[in-house]
Amino acid sequence: MNIPMRLFFTLLFLSSNLLHAQNGAPVIQNFTASVNWPAQTLTLQYDVADPENDPLEIQVELSNDGGKTFAISNQIAVSGDVGFPVSPGTGRLISCDLNGLSGSGNFQVRLIALDRQPFDLQELVDAVDSTRLRADLEFVEGIRHATTGLTHLRAVRDSIENLFHELQMQTELQAFMNGNFAASNVVGSVPGISHADTVIIVDAHYDSVSNAPGADDNGSGTVGVWEVARLLSGYPAKKTLRYIGFDQEEAGLLGSIQYVSNGIPAHETIAGVLNFEMIGYYSEEPNSQTLPTGFNIFFPDVTAALAADQYRGNFITNVGQQALPQVADLFAASAATYVPDLKVHTVLEPAGFTLVDLRRSDHAPFWASQIPAIMITDGANFRNECYHTPGDTLNEKLNFTFMANVVKATLAAAAQLAEVQHGHWATANFAGTVGTTNLQRDCAVSAGAYPNGGRTPGLFFGECPIANLNIRVFNANGGLVHTEILDAPPRQEWYPLNTPALPAGIYFLNLQAAEGNHTLKVALF
Repeated sequence: MNIPMRLFFTLLFLSSNLLHAQNGAPVIQNFTASVNWPAQTLTLQYDVADPENDPLEIQVELSNDGGKTFAISNQIAVSGDVGFPVSPGTGRLISCDLNGLSGSGNFQVRLIALDRQPFDLQELVDAVDSTRLRADLEFVEGIRHATTGLTHLRAVRDSIENLFHELQMQTELQAFMNGNFAASNVVGSVPGISHADTVIIVDAHYDSVSNAPGADDNGSGTVGVWEVARLLSGYPAKKTLRYIGFDQEEAGLLGSIQYVSNGIPAHETIAGVLNFEMIGYYSEEPNSQTLPTGFNIFFPDVTAALAADQYRGNFITNVGQQALPQVADLFAASAATYVPDLKVHTVLEPAGFTLVDLRRSDHAPFWASQIPAIMITDGANFRNECYHTPGDTLNEKLNFTFMANVVKATLAAAAQLAEVQHGHWATANFAGTVGTTNLQRDCAVSAGAYPNGGRTPGLFFGECPIANLNIRVFNANGGLVHTEILDAPPRQEWYPLNTPALPAGIYFLNLQAAEGNHTLKVALF
């Protein structure tokens, strides 16, 4: 696998910071996939190293939707350097039999290497870098608004998308409209290796209000998502990890409403959402923290604790619900275990109540759909006097040690929710057509060359009342060489395709219609 330079340096950084760990994770490199279409065989080659030379468990997964899901993995038979145990080394080979598959499109194969060692989460938590958070925020800071900061809004959106691509995530833009403005949520996913339909989300909104550079609101949350994504994406997890940059939060949570309404596939269950909403403002000054009206009535214990500390703004607020407390409980426990220097106050919205001040960010639409979610926040206008003003800048106002500690606790919680494994993964792509299925039970179709010996492929039809037949021709290397649509049922038994004479060789004709999908092989001499 050719690792992108930005990701390579991230992995190099991680390895240098994990030298004293009890056990280093394996690393896959030079991963390639090649297909012999006539033999319907996929050959994988890879190198894999392990610092302790541990025996490895090697898994192969296959996707026919470009990496969104790996649901067809159980349809292929594999042999070679796969399973357990496989020794680390170079030039490892795996052969995959594609005869059990059907369909065509953009296939992705994923290789996973696990050393069956426990994951030292503290080591990864400690790799969160406050200097990198500051450098990222120096770029993100600036008005990010549809009318007063459109250029920078789009630049930040593009940076989120580019980072997700560099980290080899399944990346997509979810477009929606806010009036005449075309907005976009940026979604990056790493499908889980055993429970991919269970999803953990780490998110933040990346837009700002029209007059503020938005360093704390919510540039701090945006770069927090980047840091968690960088550090976790190199490791496989049992469940799917998804990172989202929401657009148009400041316009009324439009991005998260759009995602919850139209972006969650029916087969998925979201097991936890960790939403960053301003995580950088910190103060040890007495009375630097104020509280919403009525807060003392609903949360007397937290109010008493704040009063005892002279209302200093030196903590992060972990906002959840009593009805779905599991993520909030895990975040608090993760901070106590892995980041003891971070002070956390947890508030859970009481069952049967809707507290507006606890629903002012992108976790709220998830709550409305009974999805467990938390808001991780420094308190917004109840602490940061520069909230929604031109003064919301990073210089001398944000505390990057505090921000890094918040990110550490979030990373620890997300890793536990997703069940991150001690291993590595890599992907490779190929396109083409595999297998065969019938178009229609009583329809006999075969493929051949032009009857007089030419090198133009065609189809022989029996009694086939099939219309709107999509025909695609692939060469033996999986390359698409011709497409054609047969609008109406053929009038003659022999139907030559509208191709020039093709080079001699093996070709595959993929036929798709409402009745089904069929792949035929033809030899041209």
